Amino acid sequence: MQSEEQLDLGTMERVGKQTDLLLRLYQAELARDPASRDTESSRSNLIALRHTIAQIYGSAEPSVVGVPGADE
Repeated sequence: MQSEEQLDLGTMERVGKQTDLLLRLYQAELARDPASRDTESSRSNLIALRHTIAQIYGSAEPSVVGVPGADE
């Protein structure tokens, strides 16, 4: 059985990977067409992830850099 600290580290690593993936997808969509629905959807996914992290870990989490509106 894993300790709580190990589970926390694993969770943080998965959240980091998911954030990286969502940020890359957003940046690709933004470069392709800044006004598209896909770009807005990618941006919304990043903002939703940020809010989820804030609910779980509190307001001490880092903001999503490079995403307009992510600090809303």
